[in-house]
Amino acid sequence: MEYINSFTSVDLSDYNDCLGVLEHEYSIDGVSAKIRMHYVKFDANGCPMIKALANMLYSYIIDYCISSKNRSDVLSARQSAILTKQARDLFRHPKISENTHDRTGEAGEILLYFLMEAVLNAPQVVSKMELKTNHRDEVKGSDGIHARYDPNSGIVDFFFGESKLYTESSSAITDAINSVEQFHDISMYQHEFTMVTKHFKYADEVTKNAISSLIVHGEPGANVRINHACLIGYDFKGFKELPYGKGYDEFLQEFLDRFLKDGSRLTRLLQKRFDIFERKSLCFEVFLIPFPSVDDFRNAFNVALD
Repeated sequence: MEYINSFTSVDLSDYNDCLGVLEHEYSIDGVSAKIRMHYVKFDANGCPMIKALANMLYSYIIDYCISSKNRSDVLSARQSAILTKQARDLFRHPKISENTHDRTGEAGEILLYFLMEAVLNAPQVVSKMELKTNHRDEVKGSDGIHARYDPNSGIVDFFFGESKLYTESSSAITDAINSVEQFHDISMYQHEFTMVTKHFKYADEVTKNAISSLIVHGEPGANVRINHACLIGYDFKGFKELPYGKGYDEFLQEFLDRFLKDGSRLTRLLQKRFDIFERKSLCFEVFLIPFPSVDDFRNAFNVALD
């Protein structure tokens, strides 16, 4: 089972180029929920690297969409071109204009995939995009299935993704936790576990069989832990108040101070929602990312696709 962790496809240099992390001491009571505060890095002019992030995510669409068992380990230029087209065709490609924005959740879903691989070291185990029968359809169930082996405990952590990019952070938090509740209300995790056994992404049959043996009649076995990785992306008003005329270091520190302060507000919102959350045994990884505009990020990814 320890080999599953080596299946991650994300290059950490790409993560470090585009995303930063803010250390903090915020915590949630009553449920195992780790708060992770990340931000899009700035260029030397003080502009968040939104387009660079979107273009970087685009470079992973083959890894994200096409199972490695369905492609060669080393791709020729021709194979890469063919698979890139196949992967692009799986996205919905909404028409965007000055007054019409990308309202699909696909930009957030691939960003969450990237974070789960880069930060949690949990590789994607099912390429749900390639299972779509119609590119216009939304992915059913969670926004991603990832898994990671913990050698210290011998436990396999499954991570089911929930990506919410909303203008208002409170709406994103509420909708994310509501989606987790609905996921368990209808026992969607049983379907997701079945997908792991039927559509395991990699050609390694030994690892596939080892993971399948952990699922007992659709339920997690003794060595399986269920986690939910939630991406909360939101419009952060603090961008408009930054001291753009000052030096870069002072500018960046001002942003980090404002983001850290906002983390207190976000933690209170999360705590309030988790206080009434009934499934206290579940574990959460909560990624908080502020954007100047979530619409601009979604649009940028859609432009990268086209």
